[in-house]
Amino acid sequence: MEKDHKHIASREDQLLKCLKCGTCLSVCPLYAETRREPDSARGRMALIDAVQKGELELSEVFRKKMNFCLNCKSCVEGCPSGVKVDDLILCSRAELVESGKFTFLERLIFRVLLKRGRLLPPVARWATFAGGLANKILPEKNPLTLFLPFPDGWKERIYPKIAKKPLRKRLPEVAKVKNPKMRVGYFFGCGTNMVYPEIGEAMVKVLTHNDIEVVTPKKQVCCGTSIYNSGDFKTGIKHAKKNLQLFKDAKVDCIVVNCASCGLTLKKEYKELLGVDFDIPVYDISEFLTEVIEMKKDFKAPDKEVVITYHDPCHLNRGQEIKSQPRKILQELPGVKFIEMKDADRCCGGGGSFHLKYYPISKGIMQKKLDNMESIDANYLVTGCPGCMMRFEETFLQRKDKKGVKNTIQLLADAYGDGEKP
Repeated sequence: MEKDHKHIASREDQLLKCLKCGTCLSVCPLYAETRREPDSARGRMALIDAVQKGELELSEVFRKKMNFCLNCKSCVEGCPSGVKVDDLILCSRAELVESGKFTFLERLIFRVLLKRGRLLPPVARWATFAGGLANKILPEKNPLTLFLPFPDGWKERIYPKIAKKPLRKRLPEVAKVKNPKMRVGYFFGCGTNMVYPEIGEAMVKVLTHNDIEVVTPKKQVCCGTSIYNSGDFKTGIKHAKKNLQLFKDAKVDCIVVNCASCGLTLKKEYKELLGVDFDIPVYDISEFLTEVIEMKKDFKAPDKEVVITYHDPCHLNRGQEIKSQPRKILQELPGVKFIEMKDADRCCGGGGSFHLKYYPISKGIMQKKLDNMESIDANYLVTGCPGCMMRFEETFLQRKDKKGVKNTIQLLADAYGDGEKP
């Protein structure tokens, strides 16, 4: 007998489209690591279908299998039938949350800390300090491991440094220019706000240099991707509506973002997954600079050439179909030698919070990226997602690799030379 699972039922047509051909197995980075059918898109589709038909309960085993997914969208891109496996998995997570399978830690982060954005940086700063201290003073095998939320690989983790002053405190509400061509809203996202505020400063520098007035609403909240990706659609909808109203009140022509996941959320998933019609145009910064305006090219050549390679974030490439735009910018910069790595669009293993929960698997996926970079003696790994940046930075630090990690917009800001900071 079929069960009434409204979220899965809303995507039931996708279940019917699946041919069970197994093409998804050849592109799934998780299946490449585990070689277990339930860890592939086809395996998960079979489980979801069984739940919808009432043959399987919303059990703990089902929860674990639905959570064990990077949401890299490789299966969607490779599916000959165009099955939106990613949406079905997120809808299944929503069913689990609404049935009560929602951890205390998730409730705390998603419904308290991310709702009150100003609380997050000090809490994150304390958590990273505590984690780093534990790594130094505690033995690998100790009773406290039982109480860690993400115990796998904790001893070797290197946590990101939380900025002493978050971006929301660094930027003015409005960065004005003479004779502005446009007035844009800047959605900065949690990673930029807390870990990489220098990316946000580079964003405003580049935009104002191109005669764009920039509005950065200080009361913006997390886009919600980590929230609804964990199945909490209700809280995700609240975040969507709050952000929409803030940017509408700001009377902007469009919104620009420098985070792949934030861009995908605002541009597509608010409407397609959460049902919130976010009717303000949204652009990734590379898309905006190459397709919306005519970017200035009054670059200043650096004293020394730098060698870079580029990693395609899953949510930018497969999520938003943005691949050539950042490369176009990077290849035009003076003194920058761009070397394409093999399989640049292969997932780095970050997957939002995936690498926290399943660190050994994430590490295995990252190793394939490292293998593809082995022959490239680059100064910087460049990408368009703060989440990917954190994952690469941690890996390079662990390996004592001297490569730096930068966002595309940072190299562009450097090429414009020393201008006034926002």
